[in-house]
Amino acid sequence: MPDISAIASAISAFKAAKDIGESMIGLRDAAAFQSKLMEFQSKILDANNAAFSAQEERSTLLERIRNLEKELAKLENWEAEKQRYQLTNLGDDESPLLAYVLKPSMEHGETSHSICANCYANGKKSLLQAELRFPGRCNVLTCHQCDSDLYISGSPSPEHFKNRRR
Repeated sequence: MPDISAIASAISAFKAAKDIGESMIGLRDAAAFQSKLMEFQSKILDANNAAFSAQEERSTLLERIRNLEKELAKLENWEAEKQRYQLTNLGDDESPLLAYVLKPSMEHGETSHSICANCYANGKKSLLQAELRFPGRCNVLTCHQCDSDLYISGSPSPEHFKNRRR
């Protein structure tokens, strides 16, 4: 909402300019007329500055509203997208491997897939990619967004974890 004091200032300046203009009509003396004309122009400038200030604030607020509306739409879209997935244990009871799996009823022509639980919690959708590591030793689901790994079968050598970037 525009600053009320800026609007009030503009109205006050326009009223003062009107009053000066009315008093100028009755003046016959050139010097007095010139003095009132300068005062009149000053009040018009004050009114314009106050109006520009209110307009600038209005533009800033409109931009903020647009940004908030975009953010709200993004959050609403993510909430709708989240409903398409179900937290699932891809491992067993001894070694739980949690990921969000696309519900069969929500596929809408998409291939069944899983998304990273960590990214999901942070409001992002990141597909888990199947990889074979240490050929024949490890079957892994990897999130390329946050570098999470879910070892479906096998395990890497201890050196793998020492050299791992995080």
